[in-house]
Amino acid sequence: MTPVASDARAVDEPTLVRRVKAGDETAFGTLVERYMDTGFAAALSVLGNPQDAEDAVQNAFIRALERIDQLKPGSPFGPWFFRVLRSTALNLRRREILRTHEEIPASASARSNPAREWEKGLTRQTVLSALSELPEMQRLAVTLYDLEGYSHKEIAGILDIAVGTSRAHVHHGRKSLRLRLGSEFVPIDDEERKDDRVQ
Repeated sequence: MTPVASDARAVDEPTLVRRVKAGDETAFGTLVERYMDTGFAAALSVLGNPQDAEDAVQNAFIRALERIDQLKPGSPFGPWFFRVLRSTALNLRRREILRTHEEIPASASARSNPAREWEKGLTRQTVLSALSELPEMQRLAVTLYDLEGYSHKEIAGILDIAVGTSRAHVHHGRKSLRLRLGSEFVPIDDEERKDDRVQ
């Protein structure tokens, strides 16, 4: 699966949004398919529980559809949707209805990138627990970059931040995770992401 925030996809999103506003359910289905996996990973990094993350993503898509007219014409759907998702996930967490059981399934993310396996022997629950202690933006940036394989440019579009800010969040987030997890924490080698270094 190619990154959802790639330039080619971002270009057609205003068209899809216009179609959704006109009542085209197929166009909205395209956006849902595009952001479902990454939305789940982002919600999981906030909530820490797969069932709650699924609920948050489903609720966020419903809210997005209900409020689609609030999205400015010509704007991409992704960054706006992730703001809706973050708000939804935080509200869910504040209501204290979260369940605290079971580890993240190995199939939590459908994106097939070997670089995702950055836990290196650590259980997913251990990594998730450490992630939960990071500030929210660091947690989201590290999740999207190291777990989901997005570039800093793509993360900048998703989170509505500067590319340099994405780099800083990932850098500081990794540093904190190494302190919490020790030398076993080995994120993907930046040398494998040379395309990301020249943006």
